[in-house]
Amino acid sequence: MLLMPCSAAMADELITGKGLPENYTEVKAAQTTSGSTLIFSDSPEMVYKNGVLYRDTVSGDVRIFFHHVNAMETNKKLAVILKNEALRPTDFKVINNSIGNAGWHYLKVGKESQQKYFSGSHQEISGTLGFGDNVELLTTNGYVLEPQQLLVGTIDLHTDKPVEISVVMCDENTNYELYNEYAPVQPMDEHPLRGTFNNADWSYNVVQPINTDNGGVYMLELASEEQGFARGKDGTTGLEAVNYGNYGVVYKVDFTISGTKPSALYLNPLGGLFAGYGVLKKAGEEKLIPLPQNKVAIGDSYDDLLKLGDLEPGTYSFIWSPPGASNLPIRLYWMQNGSM
Repeated sequence: MLLMPCSAAMADELITGKGLPENYTEVKAAQTTSGSTLIFSDSPEMVYKNGVLYRDTVSGDVRIFFHHVNAMETNKKLAVILKNEALRPTDFKVINNSIGNAGWHYLKVGKESQQKYFSGSHQEISGTLGFGDNVELLTTNGYVLEPQQLLVGTIDLHTDKPVEISVVMCDENTNYELYNEYAPVQPMDEHPLRGTFNNADWSYNVVQPINTDNGGVYMLELASEEQGFARGKDGTTGLEAVNYGNYGVVYKVDFTISGTKPSALYLNPLGGLFAGYGVLKKAGEEKLIPLPQNKVAIGDSYDDLLKLGDLEPGTYSFIWSPPGASNLPIRLYWMQNGSM
């Protein structure tokens, strides 16, 4: 897809200290789920021991989302490994490999990874795995993390047959391929954030056109318990898993603006500090939007409203995904332009 940077007209505007709209209409949206199988690896988030952080066997369209901190005192290597355990060869294609730079500013690391994911420019990598063959997806040899560094990444790929996917932490000079054979599986920490989940693309189609000519305000809440979270299983234990926050899920909100006066779309980080990226689409034009643009994060105040764009009448889509290290849920508000 063709992505254009935010123009001056689309640059974000942070409004804070005015409170959130008290009177609004919650829009009705038809929800559908489809798309990739999600491999989600975020527990243990703080990794205190070497081992397998998550593992499962999947096939078809797959999205891997991982979020891990090296909580040990020496450099460690994080690896994401595909392995073919079947006799027949397996073809794979990596469509999007969006790995941020490791760092100590967790919000910045998560935001950078999302910028790469939604940038629309990715080099596809493909290959064939014979019986017992491995391939490492981060750098071909893992990514070295210094103590207390976080690494976040999202990888979209396709396989024509089942492959084992392992997220592994090991010593810096360890042969990841051999270690993957005998490494122990680490238990989750107190936050149960890992699992395998079907249908990782969630679409919301706002049923009625939004008309703000009369000064009305309209709202849609996303990634909240009320809206529901993805449910699947933990591939290492077989137990039920819930993706609290829907990390790794890609949201698409389709809506139509009617009326004669321009509207505006705002994002409110209802849960606290938030730093990510999104895409706003209209009539074939797609704009990559920093969330926010002029600072790392928003959400210092409960009533932060980030203006995402001025909306002339027409049909739009807003695409985003819960960023690693950010808080959820979020709310989208539509209101008459200039009313805040």
